[in-house]
Amino acid sequence: MPRFVESTKRDPYRNFNFRVLFNNIEVAACRKISGITGTVEVVKFRSGNSPSSVDELSPGRVHYEPLTLEAGLTQDTTFRDWALQLIRHEATPGFRSAEPDYRRTVEILVYDLDFNRAVKKFVLRNAWVSKFTAMSELAAEANEILIENVEVQHEGFTLEAVI
Repeated sequence: MPRFVESTKRDPYRNFNFRVLFNNIEVAACRKISGITGTVEVVKFRSGNSPSSVDELSPGRVHYEPLTLEAGLTQDTTFRDWALQLIRHEATPGFRSAEPDYRRTVEILVYDLDFNRAVKKFVLRNAWVSKFTAMSELAAEANEILIENVEVQHEGFTLEAVI
């Protein structure tokens, strides 16, 4: 069975051609995303009258690793606005509402390099920012782009059809 629908395509998709959307709005200058990972806990069980010394194994709860999104620091305030819904300093004007609308649907679209079309779409459900780095390190001798990043918690992901 061929690996790709188009039988002439032999190479896997590249990891550098992607876009990130928050609630259907593209995030500017996103440069890196950590891997999307889901893990099923292993539940060990052994009954007291079992003659075997080997544990029985059953699937337990599912755990999703947080995702880290990095972007070049630009005039786009998407990361900051989202993070500040939960991360507030007492000097920040205004109050954090009792139930802020901080959860987002995050879509990650992977593009085919050859045809520049979306080929994979990962959707993270109920994502929210648990850590915000407003600016990377400053160094007088450096020649790097300023980076901001968010660590995002989520309640699961799906791989959906690309329209």
